[in-house]
Amino acid sequence: MELTQIRYFLAVAEALNFTSAAKACAVSQPALSKAIRKLEVTLGADLFDRSSQQIELTDFGRTMRVHFERIDDSRRKARDAARVAARTAIEKLDVGVMCTIGPHRFSRFLESFRTAHPHIEITLHDVTASRIPDLLLNGQADCVFCGRSKEHDPRFEAIHLFTESLVVAFADGHRFNDFETVPLSEIAEEAYLDRLHCEFRDDFLNLTKASGLLLNVALRSEREDWILELLQNGLGVSVMPTSSVILNSLSYRPISDLPNERKLELVTTVNATVSQALATFRQAATGFDWH
Repeated sequence: MELTQIRYFLAVAEALNFTSAAKACAVSQPALSKAIRKLEVTLGADLFDRSSQQIELTDFGRTMRVHFERIDDSRRKARDAARVAARTAIEKLDVGVMCTIGPHRFSRFLESFRTAHPHIEITLHDVTASRIPDLLLNGQADCVFCGRSKEHDPRFEAIHLFTESLVVAFADGHRFNDFETVPLSEIAEEAYLDRLHCEFRDDFLNLTKASGLLLNVALRSEREDWILELLQNGLGVSVMPTSSVILNSLSYRPISDLPNERKLELVTTVNATVSQALATFRQAATGFDWH
């Protein structure tokens, strides 16, 4: 039993005329009659009484018409749903976010983007600076939000989003609260919490060493959330970008002799095939008011 046979049957049941039904179905009358006869053979009983000049539904035909109308209605609904889905197909994006980037600005951007483009489904991946090249080149990430203090690899294209200062973060009540700016020499006097995934970590350590300072490293961690929690509990101080200080119980101050700043960018591969979803995402990131 085929859907075409059901459609032909319903057309004849409506018109009670094979010629009119064939015209409505845009098929020849012999083809329509053959399809209905085949359907009757499959079902094992006649659907129409053809004994008189006027075609009539048999009792069996009237019973089957109810069932076939339900089947045809389901077919139409499935077709309509498929058309809607085709017009609003969900597009997917894999977006890397470097683990040292705080969520505040990005949550506002993602909320705005989601409202404007509900058909684009985003999966966020927590990534480290060292993994970014492989993720992009292997196609595991369509784009990556990351910070940098050096020039990018020429294999990648970067869209500048905003720049933020580096600060020293500490718990409320710390002596640094009385400073307007904190020199590196004062930071070296405190227990220091070392952020291992920080992209400017090497530059910072080299700078302190060149200044004749030795940091009193109390703890090192790859986990930004652990560093923040330890800062909150007064276990030390740490240098980080302003957007990474996401706990209300933490304070921070500018560093008087640290000229570094971090550039936040959206990075993609050069010469890669850009999907419509990625193009839309890049355009939205470029036009968003990150400040």
